[in-house]
Amino acid sequence: MTPVMARIRRVLRWARHAGPARLALVAAALVALVAAVRPELLTSQDPNAINAHSILVGPSWSHWLGTNEEGSDVLARIIYGTRLDLFLAVGSAGLAGLVGFPLGALAGYRGGVTDYVLQSFAISTLAFPLILFAVLIVASFGASLATLVGILAFLFTAQIFTVARAQAKAVREREYVTAATVSGIRTTHLLRRHVFPNTMGPVLVLLPQLMATAIIAEAGLSYLGLGVQPPSITWGTILQASESYYQQQPYYAVAAGLVVTVAAGLLMFAGDLISESLDPRRRRGAIGPPPPPARAIAPAGRGPMPAAKSAGQPGAIGASRGAGSLSPARAGRGGAEL
Repeated sequence: MTPVMARIRRVLRWARHAGPARLALVAAALVALVAAVRPELLTSQDPNAINAHSILVGPSWSHWLGTNEEGSDVLARIIYGTRLDLFLAVGSAGLAGLVGFPLGALAGYRGGVTDYVLQSFAISTLAFPLILFAVLIVASFGASLATLVGILAFLFTAQIFTVARAQAKAVREREYVTAATVSGIRTTHLLRRHVFPNTMGPVLVLLPQLMATAIIAEAGLSYLGLGVQPPSITWGTILQASESYYQQQPYYAVAAGLVVTVAAGLLMFAGDLISESLDPRRRRGAIGPPPPPARAIAPAGRGPMPAAKSAGQPGAIGASRGAGSLSPARAGRGGAEL
């Protein structure tokens, strides 16, 4: 069997056992990737075309989600806007992970003054509401895609740092880390081999949720006029442009808002699936056979107590009776003895 066929068989085997939820999530990720890299493969409409004869037209076969105030196709603008939204989400969460994860793992493992200073800075950063902090920074430095990526990456770094630090402090107390420390292994090797891999799980769960937060934050800031500015196309700018046309063309605003909501929901769901994959107790098919029944412990000086026989088997005495019930023969002997 060729390597290509072997790889295809592995993919088909995974798809057979993945379940519909994972398959739907993979399909949505592939569509988003194609929309970001080659959007012309998903639509033949020009997102910036101006058509005076098709202004604010409802859904039709030629325009599935209608047109905007300039006659441009709404679906085409949503597809082309995926590129900047995906870049914003991946860029902000990725930069935060590259900075916050190693700092948090190192601070949690080493402790001391460095841990205290970094943790105090992270707590003070998390004390600011995200949207309020972003409004203050954008008002100072101007609204652009690079500014949004920097703001969100800065705020997300504190969250990833806190999660990585807490996990690293728990890993530091494990037996294998203590044994490696006592045996004289270098700190860099210990961090790379033991601390970082065992600290990465909660961070991987958090990253898709931060990406969802980035998309929602961009939509909110763009709606306020503080996000990415036209002519750049994002889901937030489409939502902001539809503000004045709720009554004339409700599909215009509903389409953009629905895309933001579905994208954020899918990313949250992706984080939950990552958590399920990393936790053996929540993994599909990980529920094994029930534990064996507990055996009765015999009093000291006696042999092991025989297992109780179920009612209906030969020799079962009093198995189906209630606690404290006496058979007629025993009741008669008890009465005579009394």
